[in-house]
Amino acid sequence: MPSAHTHDAAVLQPAAKPATPDSKDRSDLETVELELAIDRQTLQEFGFEHCLQQACEASGFGFLFQLPIFDQIPGQRIAVLTTRDGSKLLFAVLNDAGDDIAIVSEEEMRPEIRSFSTAFMEVFMHLGNSPARD
Repeated sequence: MPSAHTHDAAVLQPAAKPATPDSKDRSDLETVELELAIDRQTLQEFGFEHCLQQACEASGFGFLFQLPIFDQIPGQRIAVLTTRDGSKLLFAVLNDAGDDIAIVSEEEMRPEIRSFSTAFMEVFMHLGNSPARD
């Protein structure tokens, strides 16, 4: 479940435009589904990345990458995940204590993290769709 640090002003910024009710409901449902797939015991035993990879596999989400947090962002690590259809990004933030993961929507993430993640996903998708070379 989301930790108290999830909505810290240093991490998140308000959405530039309000989402339509349908997209907001879908985003909320995706976030809840992923949060339910996260096993806190796996987090403690095997770590952040392994925990998220298992949750993604169980719920059909894609795990793109994870990085340590060096900025004013509260938390230790951040991972970038994609929805089943690859149309949206979700962000998983490991709290400072290392015992909880908050799922943050793309609209709520800081713009520089959002644009870096979007660029990474576009390159990843382009490489995945490129013809194989001999």
